[in-house]
Amino acid sequence: MSTCLQCHQNFEIRKEELAFYDQVSPVIAGQRLKLPAPKLCPPCRQQRRLAFRNDRVLYHRKCDSSGRQIISIYNSDAEFPVYSPEVWFGDSWDPRDYGQVFDFSRPFFEQFAELQKKVPRLSLISTNNENCDYCNLVGDSKNCYLLYGSVYCEDSYYGNPFFSKQAVDSTMVRNSEITYECVDSTKLYNCFYCQDCFNSQNLIMCFDVDNSHDCFLSVGLRRKSYCILNQQYTKDEYEKKLREIKFGSYETIQALWKKFRELKLKSPHKYMSGSGNENVIGDHVSNSSHCNHLFFSGDCENVHFSSHVNKVNNSMDTDYGEVSEWIYEMSGYYKISNVVLSHWCWEASNLIYSSTCTRGASSSFGSISLKRHQYCILNKQYTKREYEKLVPRIVEHMKETGEWGEFFPVSVSPFAYNETIAQDYFPLSAAEVKEEGWSWRQELETKSYRGPEFKMPDVIGEVKDDICKQILVCEDTGRPYKIIPQELKFYQDHQIPLPRKSPDARHRDRLSLRSGMRLYDRHCFNCSADIKTTYAPERPEKVYCEKCYLAEVY
Repeated sequence: MSTCLQCHQNFEIRKEELAFYDQVSPVIAGQRLKLPAPKLCPPCRQQRRLAFRNDRVLYHRKCDSSGRQIISIYNSDAEFPVYSPEVWFGDSWDPRDYGQVFDFSRPFFEQFAELQKKVPRLSLISTNNENCDYCNLVGDSKNCYLLYGSVYCEDSYYGNPFFSKQAVDSTMVRNSEITYECVDSTKLYNCFYCQDCFNSQNLIMCFDVDNSHDCFLSVGLRRKSYCILNQQYTKDEYEKKLREIKFGSYETIQALWKKFRELKLKSPHKYMSGSGNENVIGDHVSNSSHCNHLFFSGDCENVHFSSHVNKVNNSMDTDYGEVSEWIYEMSGYYKISNVVLSHWCWEASNLIYSSTCTRGASSSFGSISLKRHQYCILNKQYTKREYEKLVPRIVEHMKETGEWGEFFPVSVSPFAYNETIAQDYFPLSAAEVKEEGWSWRQELETKSYRGPEFKMPDVIGEVKDDICKQILVCEDTGRPYKIIPQELKFYQDHQIPLPRKSPDARHRDRLSLRSGMRLYDRHCFNCSADIKTTYAPERPEKVYCEKCYLAEVY
């Protein structure tokens, strides 16, 4: 049993984990640079990694190379140069020009922070998109606005759908079309206010519904249609009742939403959402095997203490990655292998303590923004022989300073804590963040609108097109927001009342519907069997083991 140096809670390091540290340890010239057991517990390790990932906070600024106005995840006051994707991926500059010689009289993290202030950074990640200027970590998409971490989407706004069209305010929705305020759902069509629903169409305010259509205010249904409050109706009866409901009214939706929340609390909740798994502990996992503490992931094997990963094998302590193997302590990656203690790398291999390296970058240590390069240390170019001789020396030095095997400290992050998704999953106050010695951006919390207040009509049919010229005020935070024309058309086409909250507040509301990424010991509500679940013991949901749950919903 170990004690976390951050939260001071005890945590267990299993023998399987110790074996993994040996397996994933970098090998340089035949010498294995053994990774030690971590000093922080799994949640604190994840918090530290997520503090290096800014998905959703965007700024207007200028490219430090071309001078052109751009959208960026870095504010104009960033200590380092920021380049547009066209410049950053181009050949007009070389990241090795900023290389520095390793100083054995100083800690490594201090030297990496120094390098970070010099090397140009990529303003945002946007690949093969059309009319998606205000999107980050998005690829192969068209006509999207304020999406983050999405691929192959079209006409979608506010959220992170995948392979979807007309997905608005949707979180982790895949292979779907026409969805609004949906969470953790797949293969939906024309569905609104749904959570954990699959292979269905024409659902309104449904939870845990699969292979069904035309259902309203229902939970735990399988292969059903024309149900309201889980009660069966004929097609004509169902359609008549829906015509009597004023769905375009904000007041009506708020009343229905309250009833929906009450209904969910009364229904059985499976201890773990997922299917096609073998020997998996976690939540919202599909088609995976031999995984422990895995969340919101799919098609993985032997992956532990990780989240939001797909097609990843033999990895531990990673978040937001795809199509990779042998990864340890990593946040943000795609098509990489044998990469440890790094972040924001794709199409790369054999990297240690590196950031934003891509296009075949390999065999480098402590480097930033490499493209195709190899055998670099702190961005300085070495020969293969020099590299293999120097890296083991640096590792020994880091062992002496207590740095080796630990991910970058949060203080080295290029972002303020409340710019990152760490604030989504590990929310802290400004005072708590500053007490830790981390950065906080106050203007994200204090910006407000002092102009005339615009009163929105209750019913979408009464909204005029000039609403898009108005500055609206979030009823939660008091922060200003706007409605874009294509968003308004979506609301009008589908009789959805205008949102009274800003996109950020709506995002937080959707996250609050999820049970989180920590596992707790509970007993099945029905049979008292021991279960591990993301539903904390004090939560009011009725949590069932798999056997009891299947007896209820099938």
